[in-house]
Amino acid sequence: MRYEASPYQRAVTRRAVLGGTAAAALAMPAVLRRAHAAEPVHLISHRYPALEYYADRMRTAVPGVELDARLMPSGDAMQLQRIALSSRSAGLDLLWVNSISIANYAKNGWLEPLDDLWEKHREEFNLDDVNPASMRGVTFEGHIYAMPLTTNVLLWAHRRDLLEEAGLAQPQSWEDVIAIAEALDSPPRRSGTTLALKWDMTPHELQAVMNTVGEGWFDAEWRPIFQRERGVAAVDTYRRLAKFAVPGFTAHGNDENAVNFGQDVCAVGQQWATRCASMDDPAKSRVIGLIDWTTPPGGKQSITTDGYAISRFSGQDRDTLFRVLAGALSEESQRGAAKLATPPRQAVLNDPEVQKEFRWYPAVSAAMAAAEPLPSLPEFNEAAEIATKRMVQGIVEETDIQQALDTAAKEVSDLLGRRGYQQ
Repeated sequence: MRYEASPYQRAVTRRAVLGGTAAAALAMPAVLRRAHAAEPVHLISHRYPALEYYADRMRTAVPGVELDARLMPSGDAMQLQRIALSSRSAGLDLLWVNSISIANYAKNGWLEPLDDLWEKHREEFNLDDVNPASMRGVTFEGHIYAMPLTTNVLLWAHRRDLLEEAGLAQPQSWEDVIAIAEALDSPPRRSGTTLALKWDMTPHELQAVMNTVGEGWFDAEWRPIFQRERGVAAVDTYRRLAKFAVPGFTAHGNDENAVNFGQDVCAVGQQWATRCASMDDPAKSRVIGLIDWTTPPGGKQSITTDGYAISRFSGQDRDTLFRVLAGALSEESQRGAAKLATPPRQAVLNDPEVQKEFRWYPAVSAAMAAAEPLPSLPEFNEAAEIATKRMVQGIVEETDIQQALDTAAKEVSDLLGRRGYQQ
């Protein structure tokens, strides 16, 4: 049954929306208004070049439909979204989501399931062309909740020239990765590997070893399993790898890793697909044409999808909103965005001409097929912040790994127990 907002709930004012905290009122604009049929479609989104491009495409996707797109930093966008959605405001129609926020928003009943619309428009918009890995990123508990627009995946980046000079083959296991990092480690000029263990990156960085050396993060009932024997071995893999890492890796994220590769500070490491282009950019790289990419050993590395969802409380026509989103996902639109982000459409990603222009695309395509999203636990961000803080303590040898993971498992179990999960 579709939710119908009351007149009071539709009339969300600037004061009501931003009155939650003083900081929110100072930091964010008043963008939520009463929704009428004649009003524009209102979108709140994170801002980066690919999403700016797609917002422009959505403005012309459906003739006669005006789009009011408000793009801003991700934290501000998510805070505004939560204010609107938790108040059941009809003044928000479309919103940017990612693989983690979808689970949380869907659990709260804030997103419109798109299964019926997806099936209705499957042939018209050639939706079967969307990469299955991208679809996993917008699906929660078997239901589609968003239109995937960009997909990012971790690759194993390596200096081809250095491996060839040392006579080293591509790694087949994480033990091989450690051996390669040690062989290519030549401080202070160049470290064997780069790691990204800044908090928000740590779950992504560790995903591959947690799923291959380890057994994963949780069992089917969302009970922690990372403290078991194989989980300890997974974290210990990174403890040994860290001995050959660029100094300061606990404070390094995506930006620092890109600099480490581009400025010849490291030899190998995981790298997001969105940073491949900068490796061949003369303004950002001293190693143009020397870095190649492949899937990390065993695959199951992190993959994340950005997309747009429909608010459960929007007063706009669902079919029209879906058409606005589908217009941004068209093959023509995706081809125009290929230089900005990895396209979810296989016809674009696997096009020989596109792969020739963007030499990392074949590796990206293979990596997407082998990758695995972070757990679709609505509380995963909170749980991961607790768990990975303890994991890093073990990696830097601040504490015993088994002790650290046992503590993390208890803390995560306590958190999920308070949220109603059986632990």
